[in-house]
Amino acid sequence: MVIRVVDFLPSADTAEQGAVLHNMLLDELKSGTTITVSFYHIQSATSSFVNAAFVDLLSHFGFDELKKRLRIVESSRQINEMIKSRLSFESDRVSRDVSRLHA
Repeated sequence: MVIRVVDFLPSADTAEQGAVLHNMLLDELKSGTTITVSFYHIQSATSSFVNAAFVDLLSHFGFDELKKRLRIVESSRQINEMIKSRLSFESDRVSRDVSRLHA
């Protein structure tokens, strides 16, 4: 499945916009679908958008599973880096927290 952000949202600026994308992604990922997210005509994304859209997915799917089933296309370097850094940071934080619980 391909989700073109611009078909549903005017930009990638707010947490509210991110929540719209998040709900779409979560529904599709729960059904087992591999998703391509296109940022066609969107030049940047804020951290609040990325946090709302992508970070909570880690509570449902592991980082490695998301990397396999979620593809980002037609995006700027800024968007790619923002998504990658936020997901990596949160994945590492969760891993550290779990390690502390088991120590």
